[in-house]
Amino acid sequence: MSLDLLTSPLLAGESGLVHAFTTRAGGVSEGPYASLNMTRSRGDSAEHVATNRGRVREALGLDHLAFAIQVHGNAVVRVDGPPKGDQAAGEADAMISDKPGIGLVCQTADCTPILILDPKRRAVAAIHSGWRSTVLDIVGETIAAMAREYGSEPGDLIAAIGPSISADNYRVGPEVVAQFEAVFADAGGILSARDDEGGAQLDVGEACRRQLLKAGLRAEKIERSQLCTYAEEARLFSARRAHHRGQSGIFGGQAGIIGLR
Repeated sequence: MSLDLLTSPLLAGESGLVHAFTTRAGGVSEGPYASLNMTRSRGDSAEHVATNRGRVREALGLDHLAFAIQVHGNAVVRVDGPPKGDQAAGEADAMISDKPGIGLVCQTADCTPILILDPKRRAVAAIHSGWRSTVLDIVGETIAAMAREYGSEPGDLIAAIGPSISADNYRVGPEVVAQFEAVFADAGGILSARDDEGGAQLDVGEACRRQLLKAGLRAEKIERSQLCTYAEEARLFSARRAHHRGQSGIFGGQAGIIGLR
């Protein structure tokens, strides 16, 4: 089966840029990792993951892929050169770079992947935003880092929000609801009404979209995929779906990738 790479129409027309959101198709992994698993942290064969990553890198025409150790925080790391072997760029949930040939990779299995381009200053960012990183405003931290490191103006930036778990399939408890209510003055459309136990359905992708707007991006320069990782079983990996089937911690991951050429 060939690779099934998703792209953003907003980013697709930009010269000197490559990007993609991977799906499950086109890899060599087996079982719950079938087939294009991009993450090594869930028990898949290291050789299979390396093959999968190599196929994606070659398809995108990149020299290297850069990965971070994702910790559900709001740290941003600057990537100025190719990785040394399998060494991660650092502990961070976002990476930025202005170096060609290096694809920045954010790995997800329900969390929200965000790819950002500054077409004027030729810089890019890849963000992994789960609910914890969203509460910590990793989006705002990343845009501030691009402004500080590259002189980026938020109004120039283009952002693509990739597939993530939808609100319909993502109930959170009252402790998470309280944190989002504290961060978002108007959480309507991000949180549903509380249920009898104080929980609610959460739309992390919408929360990220609003944070992009708050950081200064223009609405027409933000695109969001409507694909739900939980619902699209044949196409996308989902941590929560695996958990609901009694396979907690046993699942593959897709990736958002962006790089300059």
